Amino acid sequence: MKKNKIDIRPTSGVYATYKRLSYQPWTAIAEFVDNSTQSYFDHREQLRATPNFGKLKISIVYEARDGGDDSLTITDNAFGMELEDFERAIQLDKVPTNTSGRNEFGMGLKTAACWFGSKWSVYSTQLASEFGYNATVDVDRLAIFKDTEVDLDIFESTPEEHYTIIKIENLNKKITGSRTIGKVKELLSSIYRQDIRNGEIAITYGDTELFYKEPTIFEEELDNGETRIWKKDIFLTIPHNGLDLFCHGFVALRIPASLHDAGFTLMRRGRVIVGGSDRNYRPKELFGDQNSFEYQRLFGEIHMDNWPVTQAKDDFDWHNSGLEESFIEALQPLIREYRQKAGTIRVRQQAETNVVMNQAVNDLERAGVITEASATPVAVPFVPTTGNEQVHQEDDANEQYATPIEEIISSNDPAIRVVGPESYIMPFNYKEKEYQFEIHFDSSNALGSWVNVTRRNSTDYYISINLKHAFFKPFNENKDFLAIMTKLVIAMVLAEIDALLVSSDGRIAASDIRRKMNSILEQVVNGGETR
Repeated sequence: MKKNKIDIRPTSGVYATYKRLSYQPWTAIAEFVDNSTQSYFDHREQLRATPNFGKLKISIVYEARDGGDDSLTITDNAFGMELEDFERAIQLDKVPTNTSGRNEFGMGLKTAACWFGSKWSVYSTQLASEFGYNATVDVDRLAIFKDTEVDLDIFESTPEEHYTIIKIENLNKKITGSRTIGKVKELLSSIYRQDIRNGEIAITYGDTELFYKEPTIFEEELDNGETRIWKKDIFLTIPHNGLDLFCHGFVALRIPASLHDAGFTLMRRGRVIVGGSDRNYRPKELFGDQNSFEYQRLFGEIHMDNWPVTQAKDDFDWHNSGLEESFIEALQPLIREYRQKAGTIRVRQQAETNVVMNQAVNDLERAGVITEASATPVAVPFVPTTGNEQVHQEDDANEQYATPIEEIISSNDPAIRVVGPESYIMPFNYKEKEYQFEIHFDSSNALGSWVNVTRRNSTDYYISINLKHAFFKPFNENKDFLAIMTKLVIAMVLAEIDALLVSSDGRIAASDIRRKMNSILEQVVNGGETR
């Protein structure tokens, strides 16, 4: 192995300032993925001609260690770097020779690595090269000693090898907790949806290969017997500062409606700049208010390849020049018909009660909230009377619950069609004690309370969930909502039970139920982990 030096003058102390940049874990990791994918695109033909190459593979591995000494490693089998490119990747003031790709600024590797951790190493060898290179940047040392050089290790390699490995240690930012990890996976899947669709690139996070789930597009049966798919291509050009800024993509209507996933995804050079769950572009001028159907149904992808972006590539650089306003104004006539249609669609989906109950039981059991749980249909549903003790009863207790659900919602209202048994017995253990819930899905009374709970004895509860309650009308086109509501109701009753268990004098503090319910729901969301 040969030792050499990389000159990093004149501003080695600047590396330490990058930990204060406004990255998120997924946008910082995206900087590394951008470099890997661009290396592949620049040398696609050479790589695909290599025996056993298959496709570009990018591996993201986060290792959580005892004592907090976590590390992040990103590995790819792209073209790799020869010495000149390798030095450019380490030095601050060096930009890539090709600035038309995803790594146009030449800063992403350095800024993202310094944001994540105070010590990072790069290993790389290029296809057909006899040598590989390794250098380590110790940000804390540079800040203290103002070093002007870092060590460069040159090692022998075989011409068949081609890879780059980035390892980051002494982390400033950590990726822990199932919620954060899930968000990183979800948003990376969204950012690189185009690469994943094409099938040429595989990105894994830990043991999970990332994939992107395409939304379902609304199809309408017309009076003439034809089917219209509500999706159309759009093209527009906006003159700005002497340049023509081009856009192309599509606008469509999604089914089911979604508060989280509707909206425009704004892309540049094949990757997402603005978009992802809860991060899509939805200005009020185009999408209206949050409770509107266009806000929840209108979506699309718009490619803006020659538009200016921020250094972190997490937004377009258009907020102080009137460019965004011009963009919105140009889109308005192109999507007008789709906005109008979004408000008139009425779609009836089907939710199966056995699926809802099994999902609720499995999620609660997986989270460790309850154990030994099951759900079995009831042939003759229980009918509560006014003589029973009520834990949470707001409606009159003489409602009838025996009407089959399929008959109840056979009308033309837009609610989901709920099929299957309307009542289930759910035995389970909670805090080392056996309980039984009878869960009833009620669609008979739109004026009734949203939930009724009858306590038959200290461990036996009857729970009726009103699917017709007016509060749920904006959400009841989504078949997944029933499962969410069922888990919410079960969590509420468990919280009430828990509050009674810890009460020594029969009194329950107003905040006890709320705190316990928060804890249960957090367990369900985090798969058993609580903060």
